[in-house]
Amino acid sequence: MLLLIAGLIAAEVSDEARIAEASLQAGLGMRGERRAELSARAGAEGISMVLGAAQSAGPQSPEREELLLGFESPAWRGELRVVPGSAGLTRGAGELAVHFETWSLVLGGRAASLGRTSMNGIGARFELEGEPLEGIRAGASVSGWALWLDAPRSADPWAAWGAATLDWGQRWEAGAWATREFFGLSLTPAVSISEPPQAGAFEARASLVVELRVGPVKLRVDGGAGHLWPARYWHGEIGAGVTMSLY
Repeated sequence: MLLLIAGLIAAEVSDEARIAEASLQAGLGMRGERRAELSARAGAEGISMVLGAAQSAGPQSPEREELLLGFESPAWRGELRVVPGSAGLTRGAGELAVHFETWSLVLGGRAASLGRTSMNGIGARFELEGEPLEGIRAGASVSGWALWLDAPRSADPWAAWGAATLDWGQRWEAGAWATREFFGLSLTPAVSISEPPQAGAFEARASLVVELRVGPVKLRVDGGAGHLWPARYWHGEIGAGVTMSLY
């Protein structure tokens, strides 16, 4: 269905700079999480729209469906994700970004409820990217969130919320990445440090994305691992995906 939508959208726009592509991504986590997402992107003359659907589940999180709607232009981009009451969870999350040459400002908000628990948050992220060395694209970002959790009293309500919804909140995060391309193959390592909502906790994370383009097909493999202090807790995930250009 998403492939058909992408084709219909592309058919309605000008032949000039027309784009249409479909993407399938899937991943597994060390904690037993799993996720799959199918999306279609179409547009022309620098403006595109994305439609998608995803499924996710975990050891304490039943399988849930999520819908995605996004748009992108040379100066603006936005994204809205909605879980429409799937397996008891109702959630909406959105981002709106403005881009100025080498930097971007992203504003976001989210709200969710599950049974007697609800979570709300607003945040902002500043992104900077450029080409510090020939052939290397690099960037850095810093973000902050104000989060509110209304939950029944427990030893660690934030951990219980994350396990039940796979929504692991952060108070702030700072990170950096770099991309190097070799004849259609690109490598993107990244590192970050963040503060979860739990008092006194910190998390360090490293990841690597490998992409290979073969004609109209782009293959992707990614993996990452993080360590949480002072709990001395490791987590990680691995994923793969394919994107096919239809025009």
